[in-house]
Amino acid sequence: MTMPKSERDCHLPLSRVKTIMKSSPDVEAVGPEPLYLVTKVTELFVTDLAKRAHKNSKGNLLEYKHIAEVVQEDDTLDFLREIMPKKITVRQFKEIMARKAAKGNRSDDESSEEESSEEESSEESSSENNAD
Repeated sequence: MTMPKSERDCHLPLSRVKTIMKSSPDVEAVGPEPLYLVTKVTELFVTDLAKRAHKNSKGNLLEYKHIAEVVQEDDTLDFLREIMPKKITVRQFKEIMARKAAKGNRSDDESSEEESSEEESSEESSSENNAD
């Protein structure tokens, strides 16, 4: 089986894919066959992701949010969740941060109450020991 190794057969530039592959410290050299295969597989992956996202979109416009939704919904794309988070508005971000702050304040209050009760009990025990 002979594989075409021409850049004309690929939509992505082979030189760019090779540079990305060689950026890994584990990779010393990249042969033409693995380079071609990785390039084609990447093209197929991107095409599949775009088609799935387009199905979720309304109309002919494909936006970041459509791709991010597919990434968030599909467990097999878990490795992309940090790279492609779901976009939120500034208002939503502020609400999330306010909830986290309130939650943090509650846990701080609880821990400070525990510390103060521990201090009181240790003061009581030390005063009892000094009284003896």
